[in-house]
Amino acid sequence: MKFLFSAPLGLLLCLAVGCSGPQTGEPAARAALEASAEAMGGWDALRGVRSQRIVSQGSDWEPLQAMAPGDPLQVTNFSSVLAVDFAQPSARIEYRSDILYPREFPNAFTEVIQGEVGLLDHNGAQSRLHPARYAARIRDIKRMPVRVLLTASEAPGLTRLPDETVDETSGGGAARQVLEYRDSGLQVRLRIDPATHLPASVAYFEDDPILGDTWNEVTWSDWKDVAGVQLPYSLKLHLNELLFHEETIQEIQNNPSLPDTAFSIPDAIRQTPEEGERIVSQWVPRRVVSNVTYLDFGRPQRVTFEELAPGFWLVGVASHQTYVIEMNDHLIAVEGPLYEERSQPVIQAIKEKFPTKPLRYMIATHWHLDHSGGLRAYAAEGVTIVGSPVTIPFLRTMFARPKTVHPDALARRTAAEGKLPEIPMEVVDSMKEFTDGTRVVRIYPVPTSHVRGFLSVYLPKERIIIEADLVSDTMYRNPPIVEPRALEYYEWLRQTGIPVDRIARVHGTVVPFREFASIVEKAR
Repeated sequence: MKFLFSAPLGLLLCLAVGCSGPQTGEPAARAALEASAEAMGGWDALRGVRSQRIVSQGSDWEPLQAMAPGDPLQVTNFSSVLAVDFAQPSARIEYRSDILYPREFPNAFTEVIQGEVGLLDHNGAQSRLHPARYAARIRDIKRMPVRVLLTASEAPGLTRLPDETVDETSGGGAARQVLEYRDSGLQVRLRIDPATHLPASVAYFEDDPILGDTWNEVTWSDWKDVAGVQLPYSLKLHLNELLFHEETIQEIQNNPSLPDTAFSIPDAIRQTPEEGERIVSQWVPRRVVSNVTYLDFGRPQRVTFEELAPGFWLVGVASHQTYVIEMNDHLIAVEGPLYEERSQPVIQAIKEKFPTKPLRYMIATHWHLDHSGGLRAYAAEGVTIVGSPVTIPFLRTMFARPKTVHPDALARRTAAEGKLPEIPMEVVDSMKEFTDGTRVVRIYPVPTSHVRGFLSVYLPKERIIIEADLVSDTMYRNPPIVEPRALEYYEWLRQTGIPVDRIARVHGTVVPFREFASIVEKAR
Protein backbone atom coordinates (compact mmCIF):
# COMPACT_ATOMS: atom_id res chain seq x y z
CA MET A 1 0.00 0.00 0.00
CA LYS A 2 2.85 2.37 -0.78
CA PHE A 3 0.62 5.16 -2.11
CA LEU A 4 -1.40 5.37 1.10
CA PHE A 5 1.65 6.29 3.13
CA SER A 6 2.26 9.34 0.93
CA ALA A 7 -1.26 10.67 1.55
CA PRO A 8 -1.97 13.59 3.90
CA LEU A 9 -3.05 12.73 7.43
CA GLY A 10 -6.59 14.00 6.76
CA LEU A 11 -7.04 11.58 3.89
CA LEU A 12 -5.70 8.69 5.96
CA LEU A 13 -8.24 9.44 8.68
CA CYS A 14 -11.03 9.55 6.08
CA LEU A 15 -9.94 6.22 4.70
CA ALA A 16 -9.83 4.72 8.17
CA VAL A 17 -13.10 6.01 9.68
CA GLY A 18 -15.05 7.41 6.73
CA CYS A 19 -15.92 10.97 5.78
CA SER A 20 -19.09 12.69 4.75
CA GLY A 21 -18.09 12.82 1.08
CA PRO A 22 -15.50 11.36 -1.28
CA GLN A 23 -12.08 12.96 -1.40
CA THR A 24 -10.55 14.42 -4.54
CA GLY A 25 -7.01 15.07 -5.75
CA GLU A 26 -4.00 12.89 -6.46
CA PRO A 27 -3.71 11.11 -3.06
CA ALA A 28 -7.37 10.11 -3.28
CA ALA A 29 -6.79 8.86 -6.82
CA ARG A 30 -3.89 6.70 -5.71
CA ALA A 31 -5.93 5.34 -2.84
CA ALA A 32 -8.69 4.37 -5.30
CA LEU A 33 -6.11 2.71 -7.57
CA GLU A 34 -4.78 0.73 -4.59
CA ALA A 35 -8.23 -0.56 -3.78
CA SER A 36 -8.94 -1.40 -7.43
CA ALA A 37 -5.62 -3.20 -7.86
CA GLU A 38 -6.34 -5.21 -4.73
CA ALA A 39 -9.77 -6.17 -6.12
CA MET A 40 -8.21 -7.32 -9.38
CA GLY A 41 -5.66 -9.49 -7.59
CA GLY A 42 -2.95 -7.09 -6.44
CA TRP A 43 -0.23 -5.05 -8.11
CA ASP A 44 2.17 -8.00 -8.21
CA ALA A 45 -0.40 -10.14 -9.99
CA LEU A 46 -1.13 -7.37 -12.54
CA ARG A 47 2.56 -6.73 -13.19
CA GLY A 48 3.09 -10.48 -13.45
CA VAL A 49 0.88 -10.66 -16.54
CA ARG A 50 3.58 -10.03 -19.12
CA SER A 51 1.54 -11.29 -22.08
CA GLN A 52 -1.99 -12.33 -22.97
CA ARG A 53 -3.91 -14.24 -25.58
CA ILE A 54 -7.59 -13.33 -25.90
CA VAL A 55 -10.17 -15.04 -28.13
CA SER A 56 -13.40 -13.12 -28.66
CA GLN A 57 -16.38 -12.50 -30.88
CA GLY A 58 -18.83 -9.66 -31.25
CA SER A 59 -20.34 -7.04 -33.51
CA ASP A 60 -19.56 -3.57 -34.76
CA TRP A 61 -22.04 -0.73 -35.25
CA GLU A 62 -21.88 2.49 -37.26
CA PRO A 63 -24.84 4.76 -36.50
CA LEU A 64 -23.38 7.50 -38.70
CA GLN A 65 -24.00 5.31 -41.76
CA ALA A 66 -27.60 4.44 -40.90
CA MET A 67 -30.73 5.34 -42.86
CA ALA A 68 -31.36 8.40 -40.67
CA PRO A 69 -29.49 10.17 -37.87
CA GLY A 70 -30.15 8.43 -34.57
CA ASP A 71 -30.85 5.03 -36.12
CA PRO A 72 -28.62 2.07 -35.19
CA LEU A 73 -26.75 0.16 -37.91
CA GLN A 74 -24.87 -3.07 -37.36
CA VAL A 75 -21.99 -3.39 -39.83
CA THR A 76 -20.22 -6.63 -38.82
CA ASN A 77 -20.21 -9.86 -36.90
CA PHE A 78 -16.61 -10.69 -36.07
CA SER A 79 -14.22 -13.02 -34.31
CA SER A 80 -10.70 -12.14 -33.28
CA VAL A 81 -7.60 -13.55 -31.65
CA LEU A 82 -5.40 -11.01 -29.89
CA ALA A 83 -1.90 -11.82 -28.64
CA VAL A 84 0.01 -9.14 -26.73
CA ASP A 85 3.48 -8.95 -25.24
CA PHE A 86 3.37 -5.91 -22.97
CA ALA A 87 7.14 -5.44 -22.72
CA GLN A 88 7.82 -3.81 -26.12
CA PRO A 89 4.81 -3.60 -26.66
CA SER A 90 4.08 -6.16 -29.34
CA ALA A 91 0.69 -7.28 -30.55
CA ARG A 92 -0.90 -9.54 -33.13
CA ILE A 93 -4.56 -9.27 -34.11
CA GLU A 94 -6.15 -11.93 -36.32
CA TYR A 95 -9.54 -10.58 -37.32
CA ARG A 96 -12.28 -12.33 -39.29
CA SER A 97 -15.71 -10.88 -39.99
CA ASP A 98 -18.89 -11.09 -41.97
CA ILE A 99 -19.49 -7.55 -43.15
CA LEU A 100 -23.17 -6.63 -43.25
CA TYR A 101 -22.81 -3.09 -44.62
CA PRO A 102 -22.35 -1.55 -47.16
CA ARG A 103 -22.87 -5.03 -48.61
CA GLU A 104 -22.51 -8.57 -47.29
CA PHE A 105 -19.12 -10.20 -47.78
CA PRO A 106 -16.39 -11.88 -45.69
CA ASN A 107 -13.35 -9.91 -44.56
CA ALA A 108 -10.09 -10.85 -42.88
CA PHE A 109 -6.88 -9.15 -41.88
CA THR A 110 -3.94 -9.57 -39.55
CA GLU A 111 -2.15 -6.73 -37.80
CA VAL A 112 1.26 -7.09 -36.18
CA ILE A 113 2.91 -4.45 -33.99
CA GLN A 114 6.45 -4.76 -32.75
CA GLY A 115 7.79 -1.71 -30.98
CA GLU A 116 7.51 1.31 -33.26
CA VAL A 117 6.59 -0.61 -36.42
CA GLY A 118 3.28 -2.06 -37.52
CA LEU A 119 2.35 -4.50 -40.31
CA LEU A 120 -0.97 -5.03 -42.06
CA ASP A 121 -1.69 -8.26 -43.94
CA HIS A 122 -4.98 -7.86 -45.78
CA ASN A 123 -5.91 -10.78 -47.99
CA GLY A 124 -2.24 -11.66 -48.41
CA ALA A 125 -1.09 -8.15 -49.34
CA GLN A 126 1.36 -6.78 -46.78
CA SER A 127 2.01 -3.11 -46.04
CA ARG A 128 3.16 -0.87 -43.24
CA LEU A 129 0.35 -0.19 -40.79
CA HIS A 130 -1.20 3.24 -41.25
CA PRO A 131 0.18 5.58 -38.53
CA ALA A 132 -3.28 6.46 -37.18
CA ARG A 133 -4.23 2.78 -37.12
CA TYR A 134 -1.00 2.09 -35.22
CA ALA A 135 -1.74 4.88 -32.73
CA ALA A 136 -5.24 3.56 -32.06
CA ARG A 137 -3.92 0.05 -31.39
CA ILE A 138 -1.28 1.33 -28.96
CA ARG A 139 -4.01 3.24 -27.11
CA ASP A 140 -6.09 0.07 -26.96
CA ILE A 141 -3.19 -1.89 -25.46
CA LYS A 142 -2.74 0.73 -22.75
CA ARG A 143 -6.42 0.57 -21.82
CA MET A 144 -6.71 -3.22 -21.73
CA PRO A 145 -8.20 -4.24 -18.37
CA VAL A 146 -5.02 -5.91 -17.17
CA ARG A 147 -3.00 -2.77 -17.99
CA VAL A 148 -5.31 0.16 -17.35
CA LEU A 149 -4.48 0.56 -13.64
CA LEU A 150 -0.76 0.39 -14.38
CA THR A 151 -1.19 2.99 -17.15
CA ALA A 152 -3.08 5.29 -14.78
CA SER A 153 -0.60 4.86 -11.93
CA GLU A 154 2.32 5.97 -14.12
CA ALA A 155 0.48 8.71 -16.03
CA PRO A 156 0.95 12.46 -15.54
CA GLY A 157 -1.85 14.55 -14.09
CA LEU A 158 -3.42 11.75 -12.06
CA THR A 159 -6.22 13.06 -9.85
CA ARG A 160 -9.59 12.04 -8.48
CA LEU A 161 -12.67 14.01 -9.48
CA PRO A 162 -16.02 14.12 -7.66
CA ASP A 163 -17.96 10.87 -7.90
CA GLU A 164 -20.57 10.43 -10.63
CA THR A 165 -23.83 8.54 -10.89
CA VAL A 166 -24.32 6.35 -13.92
CA ASP A 167 -27.78 6.77 -15.42
CA GLU A 168 -30.31 3.97 -15.32
CA THR A 169 -29.93 3.07 -19.00
CA SER A 170 -26.27 2.17 -18.62
CA GLY A 171 -25.82 1.25 -14.97
CA GLY A 172 -28.95 1.44 -12.86
CA GLY A 173 -28.10 4.62 -11.00
CA ALA A 174 -24.84 3.24 -9.60
CA ALA A 175 -22.11 5.52 -8.27
CA ARG A 176 -18.70 5.68 -9.92
CA GLN A 177 -15.37 6.88 -8.61
CA VAL A 178 -13.76 9.02 -11.32
CA LEU A 179 -10.01 9.26 -11.84
CA GLU A 180 -8.45 11.49 -14.46
CA TYR A 181 -4.99 11.43 -16.04
CA ARG A 182 -3.31 12.11 -19.36
CA ASP A 183 -1.98 9.64 -21.90
CA SER A 184 -0.14 10.74 -25.04
CA GLY A 185 -1.43 14.24 -24.39
CA LEU A 186 -5.08 13.12 -24.24
CA GLN A 187 -7.41 13.51 -21.27
CA VAL A 188 -8.47 10.12 -19.87
CA ARG A 189 -11.12 9.24 -17.29
CA LEU A 190 -11.11 5.93 -15.46
CA ARG A 191 -14.30 5.03 -13.62
CA ILE A 192 -14.27 2.53 -10.76
CA ASP A 193 -17.24 0.72 -9.22
CA PRO A 194 -17.05 1.57 -5.48
CA ALA A 195 -19.05 -1.56 -4.58
CA THR A 196 -16.55 -4.00 -6.13
CA HIS A 197 -13.57 -1.61 -6.63
CA LEU A 198 -13.21 -3.11 -10.12
CA PRO A 199 -12.70 -0.77 -13.10
CA ALA A 200 -16.05 -0.03 -14.74
CA SER A 201 -14.88 1.93 -17.79
CA VAL A 202 -12.11 4.04 -19.28
CA ALA A 203 -12.70 6.95 -21.67
CA TYR A 204 -10.24 8.81 -23.87
CA PHE A 205 -11.11 12.37 -24.91
CA GLU A 206 -10.43 12.38 -28.66
CA ASP A 207 -11.35 14.26 -31.81
CA ASP A 208 -13.81 13.04 -34.40
CA PRO A 209 -14.59 14.80 -37.72
CA ILE A 210 -18.35 14.55 -37.11
CA LEU A 211 -18.75 14.24 -33.35
CA GLY A 212 -16.08 16.81 -32.49
CA ASP A 213 -14.83 16.45 -28.91
CA THR A 214 -15.53 12.79 -28.23
CA TRP A 215 -15.42 10.55 -25.17
CA ASN A 216 -14.24 7.20 -26.50
CA GLU A 217 -15.37 4.95 -23.66
CA VAL A 218 -14.91 1.21 -23.12
CA THR A 219 -17.11 -0.33 -20.43
CA TRP A 220 -16.45 -3.73 -18.81
CA SER A 221 -18.64 -6.36 -17.17
CA ASP A 222 -18.87 -10.10 -16.40
CA TRP A 223 -15.66 -10.28 -14.35
CA LYS A 224 -14.06 -13.69 -13.74
CA ASP A 225 -10.91 -15.03 -12.17
CA VAL A 226 -8.14 -15.85 -14.65
CA ALA A 227 -5.15 -17.41 -12.90
CA GLY A 228 -5.48 -15.13 -9.88
CA VAL A 229 -6.42 -11.96 -11.80
CA GLN A 230 -9.96 -10.61 -12.14
CA LEU A 231 -10.71 -9.83 -15.81
CA PRO A 232 -13.90 -8.90 -17.70
CA TYR A 233 -15.47 -11.18 -20.28
CA SER A 234 -17.72 -8.55 -21.84
CA LEU A 235 -17.03 -5.07 -23.16
CA LYS A 236 -18.75 -2.32 -25.11
CA LEU A 237 -17.38 0.77 -26.84
CA HIS A 238 -19.37 4.02 -27.03
CA LEU A 239 -18.49 7.33 -28.65
CA ASN A 240 -20.36 10.14 -26.91
CA GLU A 241 -22.78 7.46 -25.67
CA LEU A 242 -23.43 6.04 -29.17
CA LEU A 243 -22.80 2.27 -29.34
CA PHE A 244 -20.10 1.22 -31.84
CA HIS A 245 -18.71 -2.09 -30.59
CA GLU A 246 -19.81 -5.10 -28.50
CA GLU A 247 -17.46 -7.95 -27.64
CA THR A 248 -17.76 -11.19 -25.69
CA ILE A 249 -14.57 -12.86 -24.53
CA GLN A 250 -14.43 -16.60 -25.03
CA GLU A 251 -10.98 -17.35 -23.66
CA ILE A 252 -8.22 -15.45 -21.84
CA GLN A 253 -4.73 -16.85 -21.27
CA ASN A 254 -2.26 -15.00 -19.08
CA ASN A 255 1.41 -15.46 -19.96
CA PRO A 256 0.75 -17.93 -22.78
CA SER A 257 3.51 -19.59 -24.74
CA LEU A 258 3.71 -17.55 -27.94
CA PRO A 259 5.82 -18.59 -30.96
CA ASP A 260 8.85 -16.45 -31.77
CA THR A 261 7.29 -15.60 -35.14
CA ALA A 262 4.06 -14.20 -33.65
CA PHE A 263 5.33 -10.63 -33.81
CA SER A 264 7.84 -10.84 -36.67
CA ILE A 265 7.76 -8.10 -39.31
CA PRO A 266 9.73 -8.43 -42.58
CA ASP A 267 12.63 -6.04 -43.13
CA ALA A 268 10.94 -4.70 -46.25
CA ILE A 269 8.05 -3.43 -44.13
CA ARG A 270 10.38 -2.02 -41.48
CA GLN A 271 12.27 -0.08 -44.12
CA THR A 272 9.10 1.37 -45.64
CA PRO A 273 8.77 5.00 -44.49
CA GLU A 274 5.75 5.77 -42.37
CA GLU A 275 3.53 8.31 -44.15
CA GLY A 276 1.21 10.48 -42.09
CA GLU A 277 0.53 11.40 -38.49
CA ARG A 278 -0.08 9.13 -35.53
CA ILE A 279 -3.46 10.59 -34.69
CA VAL A 280 -5.36 8.84 -31.90
CA SER A 281 -8.96 8.67 -33.11
CA GLN A 282 -11.56 5.94 -33.40
CA TRP A 283 -12.40 7.21 -36.89
CA VAL A 284 -9.85 4.90 -38.52
CA PRO A 285 -10.79 1.65 -36.69
CA ARG A 286 -14.44 2.36 -37.54
CA ARG A 287 -13.57 2.57 -41.22
CA VAL A 288 -11.38 -0.53 -40.96
CA VAL A 289 -14.11 -2.85 -39.69
CA SER A 290 -16.37 -1.90 -42.60
CA ASN A 291 -13.48 -2.39 -45.04
CA VAL A 292 -13.92 1.11 -46.46
CA THR A 293 -11.24 3.63 -47.27
CA TYR A 294 -9.31 5.55 -44.64
CA LEU A 295 -5.78 5.69 -46.04
CA ASP A 296 -5.59 9.46 -46.65
CA PHE A 297 -6.46 10.24 -43.00
CA GLY A 298 -3.61 12.22 -41.47
CA ARG A 299 -1.69 12.28 -44.74
CA PRO A 300 -0.89 15.09 -47.19
CA GLN A 301 -3.81 15.73 -49.54
CA ARG A 302 -3.02 15.84 -53.27
CA VAL A 303 -5.58 17.93 -55.14
CA THR A 304 -6.07 17.58 -58.90
CA PHE A 305 -8.43 19.27 -61.38
CA GLU A 306 -10.01 17.67 -64.44
CA GLU A 307 -12.42 19.58 -66.68
CA LEU A 308 -15.18 17.16 -67.68
CA ALA A 309 -17.17 19.72 -69.66
CA PRO A 310 -16.72 23.48 -70.16
CA GLY A 311 -16.92 24.98 -66.68
CA PHE A 312 -17.54 21.63 -64.95
CA TRP A 313 -14.62 20.32 -62.92
CA LEU A 314 -13.76 17.17 -61.01
CA VAL A 315 -11.60 18.08 -58.00
CA GLY A 316 -9.90 14.82 -57.16
CA VAL A 317 -8.53 13.86 -53.75
CA ALA A 318 -7.96 10.12 -53.29
CA SER A 319 -11.19 8.25 -52.49
CA HIS A 320 -13.78 11.06 -52.52
CA GLN A 321 -14.29 13.62 -55.25
CA THR A 322 -15.67 17.15 -55.13
CA TYR A 323 -17.29 18.67 -58.22
CA VAL A 324 -17.12 22.38 -59.05
CA ILE A 325 -19.57 24.12 -61.38
CA GLU A 326 -18.67 27.52 -62.80
CA MET A 327 -21.45 30.11 -62.95
CA ASN A 328 -21.08 33.65 -64.35
CA ASP A 329 -19.85 35.27 -61.13
CA HIS A 330 -19.56 32.46 -58.59
CA LEU A 331 -19.00 28.74 -58.08
CA ILE A 332 -21.16 25.86 -56.90
CA ALA A 333 -19.47 22.83 -55.33
CA VAL A 334 -20.91 19.38 -54.73
CA GLU A 335 -19.74 17.29 -51.76
CA GLY A 336 -17.43 18.25 -48.88
CA PRO A 337 -16.44 14.82 -47.59
CA LEU A 338 -14.29 13.26 -44.88
CA TYR A 339 -12.68 15.91 -42.64
CA GLU A 340 -11.14 19.36 -42.31
CA GLU A 341 -7.69 18.23 -43.45
CA ARG A 342 -9.18 17.18 -46.77
CA SER A 343 -11.42 20.23 -47.23
CA GLN A 344 -8.86 22.95 -46.51
CA PRO A 345 -6.49 22.02 -49.38
CA VAL A 346 -9.49 21.73 -51.72
CA ILE A 347 -10.81 25.16 -50.70
CA GLN A 348 -7.37 26.71 -51.17
CA ALA A 349 -6.91 25.01 -54.55
CA ILE A 350 -10.34 26.27 -55.70
CA LYS A 351 -9.45 29.83 -54.66
CA GLU A 352 -6.21 29.64 -56.62
CA LYS A 353 -7.86 28.06 -59.66
CA PHE A 354 -10.76 30.53 -59.78
CA PRO A 355 -9.48 33.76 -58.15
CA THR A 356 -12.34 35.94 -59.47
CA LYS A 357 -15.22 33.63 -58.60
CA PRO A 358 -16.13 33.03 -54.95
CA LEU A 359 -17.49 29.69 -53.84
CA ARG A 360 -21.11 30.50 -53.00
CA TYR A 361 -22.85 27.14 -52.57
CA MET A 362 -21.83 23.70 -51.30
CA ILE A 363 -24.35 20.95 -52.01
CA ALA A 364 -24.25 17.96 -49.65
CA THR A 365 -25.60 14.77 -51.24
CA HIS A 366 -26.33 13.19 -47.84
CA TRP A 367 -25.33 13.18 -44.19
CA HIS A 368 -23.23 9.99 -43.84
CA LEU A 369 -19.97 10.47 -41.94
CA ASP A 370 -17.61 10.19 -44.92
CA HIS A 371 -19.71 12.61 -46.98
CA SER A 372 -20.34 15.36 -44.43
CA GLY A 373 -17.23 15.42 -42.23
CA GLY A 374 -15.48 18.06 -44.32
CA LEU A 375 -18.38 20.52 -44.42
CA ARG A 376 -17.33 22.44 -41.31
CA ALA A 377 -14.48 23.98 -43.32
CA TYR A 378 -16.93 25.32 -45.91
CA ALA A 379 -19.23 26.63 -43.17
CA ALA A 380 -16.27 28.50 -41.68
CA GLU A 381 -15.78 30.19 -45.08
CA GLY A 382 -19.38 31.46 -45.09
CA VAL A 383 -20.39 29.20 -47.98
CA THR A 384 -24.13 28.44 -48.12
CA ILE A 385 -24.66 24.76 -47.34
CA VAL A 386 -27.44 23.10 -49.35
CA GLY A 387 -28.95 19.83 -48.19
CA SER A 388 -32.07 17.78 -47.65
CA PRO A 389 -34.53 18.05 -44.73
CA VAL A 390 -32.64 15.13 -43.15
CA THR A 391 -29.12 16.45 -43.78
CA ILE A 392 -29.52 20.09 -42.71
CA PRO A 393 -30.64 19.42 -39.09
CA PHE A 394 -27.81 16.88 -38.75
CA LEU A 395 -25.32 19.49 -39.99
CA ARG A 396 -26.64 22.17 -37.65
CA THR A 397 -25.89 19.85 -34.74
CA MET A 398 -22.49 18.95 -36.18
CA PHE A 399 -21.51 22.60 -36.68
CA ALA A 400 -22.47 23.46 -33.08
CA ARG A 401 -20.39 20.71 -31.50
CA PRO A 402 -17.23 21.86 -29.66
CA LYS A 403 -13.86 21.02 -31.23
CA THR A 404 -11.23 21.75 -28.57
CA VAL A 405 -9.12 18.59 -28.87
CA HIS A 406 -8.28 19.43 -32.48
CA PRO A 407 -9.69 22.89 -33.27
CA ASP A 408 -10.63 23.42 -36.91
CA ALA A 409 -11.41 26.58 -38.88
CA LEU A 410 -15.00 26.76 -37.63
CA ALA A 411 -13.90 26.26 -34.03
CA ARG A 412 -11.29 28.99 -34.38
CA ARG A 413 -13.82 31.37 -35.94
CA THR A 414 -16.31 30.57 -33.18
CA ALA A 415 -13.69 31.31 -30.53
CA ALA A 416 -12.70 34.58 -32.21
CA GLU A 417 -16.32 35.80 -32.50
CA GLY A 418 -17.38 34.52 -29.10
CA LYS A 419 -20.23 32.45 -30.53
CA LEU A 420 -21.03 30.11 -33.40
CA PRO A 421 -21.33 32.29 -36.53
CA GLU A 422 -24.54 32.34 -38.53
CA ILE A 423 -24.13 29.66 -41.17
CA PRO A 424 -26.29 30.14 -44.29
CA MET A 425 -28.12 26.92 -45.11
CA GLU A 426 -30.82 25.98 -47.61
CA VAL A 427 -33.15 22.98 -47.44
CA VAL A 428 -34.10 21.16 -50.65
CA ASP A 429 -37.24 19.04 -50.34
CA SER A 430 -38.27 19.13 -54.00
CA MET A 431 -36.51 19.87 -57.27
CA LYS A 432 -34.56 23.12 -56.93
CA GLU A 433 -32.90 25.03 -59.78
CA PHE A 434 -29.94 27.40 -59.76
CA THR A 435 -29.27 29.45 -62.90
CA ASP A 436 -27.26 32.47 -63.97
CA GLY A 437 -29.22 32.84 -67.20
CA THR A 438 -26.83 30.61 -69.10
CA ARG A 439 -26.05 27.56 -67.01
CA VAL A 440 -28.72 25.59 -65.18
CA VAL A 441 -28.05 23.38 -62.17
CA ARG A 442 -30.88 21.23 -60.78
CA ILE A 443 -31.00 19.42 -57.45
CA TYR A 444 -33.27 16.40 -57.13
CA PRO A 445 -34.29 14.46 -54.02
CA VAL A 446 -33.79 10.75 -54.76
CA PRO A 447 -35.58 7.92 -52.91
CA THR A 448 -33.13 5.17 -51.98
CA SER A 449 -32.76 2.38 -49.44
CA HIS A 450 -29.21 3.62 -48.82
CA VAL A 451 -30.09 6.74 -46.80
CA ARG A 452 -32.93 9.15 -46.20
CA GLY A 453 -32.58 12.62 -47.67
CA PHE A 454 -30.35 11.86 -50.66
CA LEU A 455 -29.77 14.55 -53.31
CA SER A 456 -28.50 14.21 -56.88
CA VAL A 457 -27.23 17.21 -58.87
CA TYR A 458 -27.99 17.47 -62.59
CA LEU A 459 -26.59 19.65 -65.37
CA PRO A 460 -29.21 19.53 -68.17
CA LYS A 461 -27.10 21.17 -70.90
CA GLU A 462 -24.21 18.77 -70.27
CA ARG A 463 -26.55 15.83 -69.49
CA ILE A 464 -24.38 14.94 -66.50
CA ILE A 465 -25.76 13.81 -63.15
CA ILE A 466 -23.72 13.73 -59.91
CA GLU A 467 -24.30 11.00 -57.34
CA ALA A 468 -22.58 9.49 -54.30
CA ASP A 469 -22.59 5.81 -53.17
CA LEU A 470 -25.43 4.63 -55.44
CA VAL A 471 -23.27 3.66 -58.44
CA SER A 472 -20.45 1.80 -56.74
CA ASP A 473 -17.25 0.29 -58.11
CA THR A 474 -18.63 -3.19 -57.48
CA MET A 475 -20.68 -2.77 -60.68
CA TYR A 476 -17.49 -2.62 -62.73
CA ARG A 477 -15.93 -5.81 -61.43
CA ASN A 478 -15.86 -9.11 -63.27
CA PRO A 479 -18.43 -10.40 -62.58
CA PRO A 480 -20.30 -7.20 -61.66
CA ILE A 481 -22.06 -6.86 -58.31
CA VAL A 482 -25.19 -4.76 -58.74
CA GLU A 483 -26.51 -3.62 -55.37
CA PRO A 484 -30.16 -2.68 -54.68
CA ARG A 485 -29.30 1.01 -54.43
CA ALA A 486 -27.97 0.95 -58.02
CA LEU A 487 -31.14 -0.71 -59.26
CA GLU A 488 -33.22 1.88 -57.39
CA TYR A 489 -31.23 4.75 -58.89
CA TYR A 490 -31.62 3.34 -62.39
CA GLU A 491 -35.38 2.97 -61.91
CA TRP A 492 -35.64 6.53 -60.59
CA LEU A 493 -33.79 7.89 -63.62
CA ARG A 494 -36.07 5.92 -65.94
CA GLN A 495 -39.23 7.05 -64.20
CA THR A 496 -38.26 10.72 -64.09
CA GLY A 497 -37.13 10.65 -67.72
CA ILE A 498 -34.06 12.77 -66.97
CA PRO A 499 -31.78 12.49 -70.03
CA VAL A 500 -28.31 11.46 -68.84
CA ASP A 501 -25.16 10.82 -70.86
CA ARG A 502 -22.67 10.57 -67.99
CA ILE A 503 -22.74 9.83 -64.27
CA ALA A 504 -20.23 11.79 -62.17
CA ARG A 505 -19.55 9.71 -59.09
CA VAL A 506 -18.21 11.03 -55.79
CA HIS A 507 -16.50 7.64 -55.42
CA GLY A 508 -14.54 6.80 -58.53
CA THR A 509 -14.51 7.92 -62.11
CA VAL A 510 -17.14 9.41 -64.40
CA VAL A 511 -18.94 6.62 -66.27
CA PRO A 512 -21.15 6.60 -69.37
CA PHE A 513 -24.81 6.16 -68.56
CA ARG A 514 -25.24 3.59 -71.32
CA GLU A 515 -22.59 1.41 -69.67
CA PHE A 516 -24.31 1.73 -66.30
CA ALA A 517 -27.68 0.92 -67.88
CA SER A 518 -26.30 -2.13 -69.68
CA ILE A 519 -24.89 -3.60 -66.47
CA VAL A 520 -28.12 -2.99 -64.56
CA GLU A 521 -30.33 -4.43 -67.31
CA LYS A 522 -28.30 -7.63 -67.36
CA ALA A 523 -28.68 -7.97 -63.58
CA ARG A 524 -32.45 -7.37 -63.54
